Amino acid sequence: MKENEIYFDSLAGAVDGIIVAAENARALLTRPSEVWALAQDRLAYGQTRRGDFSLDLLRDKPTRKFFHATICRLDSGRYELTTFIR
Repeated sequence: MKENEIYFDSLAGAVDGIIVAAENARALLTRPSEVWALAQDRLAYGQTRRGDFSLDLLRDKPTRKFFHATICRLDSGRYELTTFIR
């Protein structure tokens, strides 16, 4: 997987991308296992799934912010991942 990749061939790859994106942002997720809940059910074409994950640390400092991730299954069958912290 490339470091800044936003398109994935599988749902599991997109969920893995969430964890990598959090690590790249130096964000420590409170419960990283919650991220995998996004991959439990099949995602139909054109459907979007969103996850909001609380953070313990951001850039090595305590925080009350959240790591937000959205996975959209495109008509091509690929998955698009977008993430942000707020």
